[in-house]
Amino acid sequence: MAQKILIVSNNQVTLDAIRKMFNGNKYSILTAQDGLEAVDLALDQQPSAIFLSVRLAHLAGLEVARALRAITPTMNLPIIFLAENQAEARTVADAHLPYTESLLAPFDAARVQAMLAAHRANGARANETRVESENAWMLALLDPLTRAYHRRYFMHRLAYEAARSSRYQIPLAVLLVDVDNLNDINRDYGIVTGDAVLIEIAEHLKKLTRLADVIGRCDTQDFAILAPQIDAQGARELAQRVVKKISEQHFVLEKLNLHVTVSVGVASVPGNDLTENLALLGKAENALDRAKHAGKNRVEIG
Repeated sequence: MAQKILIVSNNQVTLDAIRKMFNGNKYSILTAQDGLEAVDLALDQQPSAIFLSVRLAHLAGLEVARALRAITPTMNLPIIFLAENQAEARTVADAHLPYTESLLAPFDAARVQAMLAAHRANGARANETRVESENAWMLALLDPLTRAYHRRYFMHRLAYEAARSSRYQIPLAVLLVDVDNLNDINRDYGIVTGDAVLIEIAEHLKKLTRLADVIGRCDTQDFAILAPQIDAQGARELAQRVVKKISEQHFVLEKLNLHVTVSVGVASVPGNDLTENLALLGKAENALDRAKHAGKNRVEIG
């Protein structure tokens, strides 16, 4: 079976130059001209390697690589950046992404083949410890207390989903969930109890959301939910379910029976404008502030 090679560039000369290096039956060539299409093709086609321009429309090359590194099927996929100059090559090197290197123009066929051979050899060895590698990479993305994604990864996913929403004209929503009076719980019952509350709330959020949703811990007492393809009504209903579910729970912790509530700020967009999509988090923060000032244990819409 021919190996699949994905070439991603909005420069037709670059696309053609790399494509010519893989003429023959040994390779099946896939091409994309922007970052969003690259991520979609990589997940769908599972190529053996990606040749990726640094500068791309919709989603920059480094953001494409970070997105692929955060998803298990493409975590160890070799990515060779096509750098047009030394500055781009340095940018790639400074990112310190695993299984990644850069190729400086003009592109040399022998160098390309050598890179692929090295990646194949490394990949064969890496498969022996793939599970350990994937687990370690996932741990680096997670908040160690709640096992929700940390803020940095959440922001990467927000940028990707905002661009994807704009390109494909699909709705997108962000919910900010604040644990009401967490400081009081920490003061009265101790930080260990407060941490236990956060862990339990994170578990409830995971049960209330879909696999496609991203849950992040964005502050000491805030969780964020990124919900692709959810419109304004769907986002409101999800927020209301979260508030209701948490309010109905009895948090039995160290012989304590605590009543805990949350406030939720919601923001959603139909997906037409990238700038508006990227402003979702700020709109959700404003809505959350209104919910807290209006008495807590409620939903406000941004």
